[in-house]
Amino acid sequence: MNLETPALDAQTLQAELMAPQPMRRAMALHALEVEIDHLDPKRALSQQVASFVARGIPFYSPDDAHYRDWVRKAVGYWQRLHGGEPAAAH
Repeated sequence: MNLETPALDAQTLQAELMAPQPMRRAMALHALEVEIDHLDPKRALSQQVASFVARGIPFYSPDDAHYRDWVRKAVGYWQRLHGGEPAAAH
């Protein structure tokens, strides 16, 4: 994943957060963090995303429902930051 490329979308973010390589997951979470740098720090969404990112990546367990929920939440924030609505949870 190239963080300099604006082609990062919600689907790519999800794939990167589910990747078995730790660096890919870290870079994906960092991409989410970078997005809030462009927002008003007092805006509620900015504060929510900053708090979410500050907690870091939970223990990687792609088969665990809690990890998948965390990924869905990250993707939901990404979509909201880009003016879209989060995709419905499966």
